[in-house]
Amino acid sequence: MRENKLFITVNFFCLILFFSTNPLLAAPTPQMAKEVVDYYYNGQEEGPILMEAKICNSLEKLDCIEESPSKNFSSGETITVWMKFLVPKGATYDDILVEYKYNNVVWRVTPYKIEGSIRYRVIDKYKPGKVGRWTISIKKGAKELKSFTINITEKD
Repeated sequence: MRENKLFITVNFFCLILFFSTNPLLAAPTPQMAKEVVDYYYNGQEEGPILMEAKICNSLEKLDCIEESPSKNFSSGETITVWMKFLVPKGATYDDILVEYKYNNVVWRVTPYKIEGSIRYRVIDKYKPGKVGRWTISIKKGAKELKSFTINITEKD
């Protein structure tokens, strides 16, 4: 429960930072801001928080500027998974995994090392080689943080 509340608070705080030039967006409450700052400085034992994850069509620098509107892709097409984490200050985690499964069999696992940052972004690219249904999972060790289901079709 605490993790869900913190996740919502962190997302809200990040949205505030991102859209801070928009005068219509209200600032977070002092309590919300305190929770995020406290977590950033003291959350090393609890670990990183996956704030966002998307399958992207277009990237600019390290940001996803166009999310894929479909979960259907052609054979040979590169799948780009974009992730944004809140990583507590001074901490390093080397067990962030992006896993691709086809017919419940793991075809690819890529580990990532992430370090203390308010918005640590990771980009993973892969060309699935089999036609059919794939599951892409973002994990911290064995714990799944988010997953996507995509369909790979024959190239036209």
